Amino acid sequence: MRISEYALEVGIIQKKILLIDDELIFIESITKALKSCSRQWHFAAVDNPADGIMHLKRESYDLVLLDIIMDPVDGWDTLARIRNLPNGVDIPVILFSVKNLQLDEIIRYGNYLSGFIKKPFVDAELCETLTEFFSWYDLLISNAKAAKTQGVPDDICARWVRVVRQIHAYSRLLEFVSPYCIPDSVLSDEECKEKRMKQINQIIDDRIKERDRLKILYPVFSL
Repeated sequence: MRISEYALEVGIIQKKILLIDDELIFIESITKALKSCSRQWHFAAVDNPADGIMHLKRESYDLVLLDIIMDPVDGWDTLARIRNLPNGVDIPVILFSVKNLQLDEIIRYGNYLSGFIKKPFVDAELCETLTEFFSWYDLLISNAKAAKTQGVPDDICARWVRVVRQIHAYSRLLEFVSPYCIPDSVLSDEECKEKRMKQINQIIDDRIKERDRLKILYPVFSL
């Protein structure tokens, strides 16, 4: 049995989840799915970004599930507003969409995300994705807390969590890349994709180097 399956079975993952989506049908669908996942998951659902921001101002959440295609404020603008909140800098955000991600979107927003889920999906897929994320992320947070008790500064621990989360997220975002690239007046579609992928790989390489540097400076970091 995998760790995530064990955690789900014994009910040890107690989490607060906020869903932001302007489609009531999808809100009903994901509410049903979340209820089937775990009794330990408590969640709120709102049908517009403004209400979602108000929820985040009043309460703390362990995860935000955010739809990209919303009107008049889309998921990208909502993500920026979340990150500008005092308590929204590091809260994990997983996106939903019926469309795959553009390479430019991954380059621009990858640092701020924790994952992506493609619509539509079955309940079991959502449960597995979220359970595995929480299991992995809890280990990361526990590692950072252990480092703090051993004298590692708060800002270094926060940086460790951020960098490892970003590495983890980029690899998952790349699983949902659109086969098309928006070329400019000079590059062809293939050249555009090649250039964007080099940019993303460079970002990942930079984060890996920073992660490894932190592990050398502070051996208590173990992930």
